[in-house]
Amino acid sequence: MNDINFDLKTSENKNLGQVFKSYFKHWLLITISIIICLALVFLYLRYKAVNQYEINSTIFLKNSSAGKNTGDIEGFRDFGLIKTSQSLEDEIGIITSSGIMEEVITDNFFNIKFYHKGSIKDVEIYGEDVPVQILVDENTDIVPYDLFIDLIFIDETSYELKTEFEKEKITSTHAFGETIKTKYGTITVLKKPEVRNITEFDPMIFVLADKEKLVGEYLNNLSVYPDNDTGSLLRMTFVSSHKTKGEDILSKLIDTYIKRTIKYENELAENTIKIIDNRLKLLSGEIENVEKSVVDFKTKNVVTDVASNADSYIKQANDYKEKASDYQSQINILSQIEQTLLNSTIENSIGGGFSINDRTLTDQISTYNSTLVERQNLSQSAVTSNPMIVKLDANLSNLRQSILRNVQSSKNGLSLAQRNLQDNANRYDAQLARVPGMEKQLLTISRDKSTKEGLYLYLLQKREEEVLSLAVPASSTRVVNRPKAGIYPISPNKKLTYLAGLLLGLFLPISAIYFKNAFNTQITSIEEINNLTETPVVGEISKHSGSKLIVAKQEEREEQSHTLELFRLLRFNLEYLKHDQQNQTILITSSVKGEGKTFIASNLALSLASIGEKVALLSLDLRKPTLMSCFNLDEKIGVTDFIIKKGIDKDSLFQNYNEIKNLKLMGSGMVIGQISTTLLHERVGILINELKSEFDRIIIDTAPIGLVSDAYALNPFVDSTIYVVRKDFTKKEHIGIVDNIYKNSKLNNCMILLNETDPKETYN
Repeated sequence: MNDINFDLKTSENKNLGQVFKSYFKHWLLITISIIICLALVFLYLRYKAVNQYEINSTIFLKNSSAGKNTGDIEGFRDFGLIKTSQSLEDEIGIITSSGIMEEVITDNFFNIKFYHKGSIKDVEIYGEDVPVQILVDENTDIVPYDLFIDLIFIDETSYELKTEFEKEKITSTHAFGETIKTKYGTITVLKKPEVRNITEFDPMIFVLADKEKLVGEYLNNLSVYPDNDTGSLLRMTFVSSHKTKGEDILSKLIDTYIKRTIKYENELAENTIKIIDNRLKLLSGEIENVEKSVVDFKTKNVVTDVASNADSYIKQANDYKEKASDYQSQINILSQIEQTLLNSTIENSIGGGFSINDRTLTDQISTYNSTLVERQNLSQSAVTSNPMIVKLDANLSNLRQSILRNVQSSKNGLSLAQRNLQDNANRYDAQLARVPGMEKQLLTISRDKSTKEGLYLYLLQKREEEVLSLAVPASSTRVVNRPKAGIYPISPNKKLTYLAGLLLGLFLPISAIYFKNAFNTQITSIEEINNLTETPVVGEISKHSGSKLIVAKQEEREEQSHTLELFRLLRFNLEYLKHDQQNQTILITSSVKGEGKTFIASNLALSLASIGEKVALLSLDLRKPTLMSCFNLDEKIGVTDFIIKKGIDKDSLFQNYNEIKNLKLMGSGMVIGQISTTLLHERVGILINELKSEFDRIIIDTAPIGLVSDAYALNPFVDSTIYVVRKDFTKKEHIGIVDNIYKNSKLNNCMILLNETDPKETYN
């Protein structure tokens, strides 16, 4: 039963064209929304928006040090006299500090704003457009923050103030330069010296802004960042609603930063000079102490030059040692002579006399040896008792004693002299041993002296450099590009704003349509039906006006032509379906009452009859029949009469409509109970089978299937079922009913017909 040979069913998934089509049908709403949004954007840009300009400047930091020096600062930093910062981030932090911005605002009265009163919005004025200077005492109890005060110039000497304070309107007249005390604060208005005719200026409004809030606002509009990754350039940008004022604010900010930098650098230089002076005074005393230590050391150690004195010590020690060695040789010879004298007799000679440096002893030894030779010669010719030999022995004995005494005396003298010489040599050796220690001590003292003298000279040089830096008040910061405002405002971006308005104009109606569709529980299009069920759609019928019967009209009106064309299309679809299977009996039903099933049944029957087919139209909605009333006919006789009254001729139950002879209508008949049981009666099948032999088409209007099950009883006799769904009426949940019918083949060849669609949409 579900094998239908034509496919009117569209794809289950929406494509872009379907989505576009669903929204494009609301083109008028979307167009109006876009026009309204673009108009609002125009009014906003023209009367509400305030143009914001970007002011740019570039500065160069020659040296981001905290101190200012003309020489090499690295060596000076090593002594801990100054502390430096080489970080651009530190300088950015200083520039963007609230202290500098507050000084800029205070010194230049940027917290007082002037406006020309406009019909829609006030316009800020600045510079030459403002002929006066306003002084407000902010140290009083009452300060007129954010109070708009009208300033009206009366003549060259007086002016008028108007404002509303604490719901009281206050007006007062004063002279220029006069300090006035009002309920809203203490104010002085000064006329600028260059202004010649102040009455030529229009009245204006001035307002005092809170400095703390203004500082925060200006800092939010200020950006400072490195211009490149490796250099010392800083780029500064400031956003302002007034070009000239923004340039002045940024210029004053740079000037204040440079002034503060110079002041800080000069203070640092002055403090550095003081530190250097104190250090020089201390070093001077330390150098004097070192020099005194050198003098005391040389005096204490009896030296003038350690190296030359060491050479002298070596020479003296060597001389004494050499003399002591000579004396030792003489002592050794004398010792031998002494041993000879003690261990020998007078008959033995004494040797070594010629090696002795004592002339007397040498002569005595020589005399002894000569006498001994003479005795030896005499003893050869005389006896030992010979007086001459005895005399010679006596002389020899006396000489030996004399020589021995002289040897011992000389020996003792030489030993004493040798000891003295050795003592002197040892003394010089001791002095020589002290030389390295003295050299080390003297070198330490000299090094200390040299260091202090070098530091003293270095500090003298740095002091002169700091003095020179004070004499030349130059900053380490250089302005590369003076502040300059851009030609075009950066905010609001007109192109972007208009684009946003256009997108908003599209978004609002589309989102409204989307949410309307999202929260809509009713069927709005065939696409929704296709997404909710696999049941094929046989066609759609557009909205109509006037009588429910439109096909029988001889002349078609403009608003009905679309609906007529759709009924013709529905008729064609039914003919297309008929080519390969029987499609004689058509059941018309719906989910609930009011979806137009009776309207569809009536006009479908008329449409088929208009092309010559013999059509039987049956009113089988036995509960609330309305079919015959569409034709202004009576429902009192009809189907129930044929079922209950046996023997009644069916032809007597038919009624004709106008002069359409091939259209026969049968009403529901008399009212009965047990309607579901009645439709199951065998007489129903007999009636339909007889009608099939006489008519080309049988159109059956039944009760809504979503409320009662009457239509199911007729399924064995039905070839096709048209399930009517009404746009913006049938709920989406009711599509589940027809989907269940189609999938389970509860009604033969079930198809959906969408009723009450938009005429233009369907016609196109």
